Amino acid sequence: MALKRQQHLLIFLTVLIDLIGFGILIPVIQPIAEKLGAPLWIATMLLGVYSLMQFIFSPVLGRLSDRIGRVPVLVLSLWASVGGYLVMSLAVSGWIPPLAGIILLFAARIITGIGGASISTAQSYLSDITAPEKRAGVMGMIGAAFGLGFMIGPVVGGVLSHWGGNAAPFLFAAGLSVLNVLLMARRLPETLPPEKRGHTSASPSVFAVALANRGTALPSILLANFLAIGAFSTMTAAFVLFLKNHALFQFNVKEIGYCFGFIGIVGVVIQGGIIRRIAKNNNEAKLALAGLLLMVMALLWLPFTTPWLMLVLNMWLMAAGNSLTNPCLNTLASRCGTLQNQGLTMGAMAGAGSLGRFCGALLAGPLLMLNQQDTLTYGRFAFIAAALIMALAAVPLLAAAKFPARQL
Repeated sequence: MALKRQQHLLIFLTVLIDLIGFGILIPVIQPIAEKLGAPLWIATMLLGVYSLMQFIFSPVLGRLSDRIGRVPVLVLSLWASVGGYLVMSLAVSGWIPPLAGIILLFAARIITGIGGASISTAQSYLSDITAPEKRAGVMGMIGAAFGLGFMIGPVVGGVLSHWGGNAAPFLFAAGLSVLNVLLMARRLPETLPPEKRGHTSASPSVFAVALANRGTALPSILLANFLAIGAFSTMTAAFVLFLKNHALFQFNVKEIGYCFGFIGIVGVVIQGGIIRRIAKNNNEAKLALAGLLLMVMALLWLPFTTPWLMLVLNMWLMAAGNSLTNPCLNTLASRCGTLQNQGLTMGAMAGAGSLGRFCGALLAGPLLMLNQQDTLTYGRFAFIAAALIMALAAVPLLAAAKFPARQL
């Protein structure tokens, strides 16, 4: 038990440090891109291209971890993140022309997106050492790491950018990633010995995994994950610019960071503790549906939120809904895999989510441009569209609930 607690703690810290590095960028990368002269749709695509790389590489890294082990894949991915953050710091340093800076930002987001695709491998690591009936709790722990990352990262990013200049958040993220690599390489034991590694030649794409698992709950869970995360991504890409450009807010990067920090606090409380107590008797599908309902309510209300207190309440609803939906969907997916293909299964799940983030960011830009000049209704179309997509995610989730995922 002592070894298992150490493994849980190290994976939690590994994901946490990685997500702090990612969260640092949320309040700063779009405003920085606008300062470099990028149009609004380019600024939102800087969020999306990261997720596109995760979509492509999450299943690839998941299958690779089934073949060579979890730890080597995690270490190599983190080194890629270090390189990407360093390139970003150069892109925004002011030493190069703005156009070259924008190109470098895209290149760096591609590199860090490949590195960030290893989250599915971390989930597979936890699935290797956790009984199926306890996975909602450990997936909630991953969610808590996400919550802490979104709580600490945006606040640190906003403060560093405000006081230390554009390059400071990226240099700090690179340093955190180096610490992450050292921690993992020295302390984290491998969970997949050579004799238990899979050698499947199956395609690692999300679509191939869904086709290979037709007749099970997995294809429906993948679709629900794609839609829910796509809707949340549309909201995220619009929310930063909504807070910055709406006439009644006009927040700077530090204040935007504080808002995401609050969302992260709610995520930590729910995913780090509450979900362990309420996820019982295979009720994950019901909890995920409840989370979708909360997010639909929040998204429909968000365009009309103006007083500070109402904004805080809205962010609480959004964070609570997301904190219920994500870990429960991942738990349902984990029960559809075996020890030998857990990496492939969770890689497909992460890939579906990443495709959703890319499509959400892609959708947010044009929707924001529909009323870009009207600062009193800024972001309304993006938030309403996100609510409709979030509601649509309930359809495949209800389909998945009709036939339980295979118990391991």
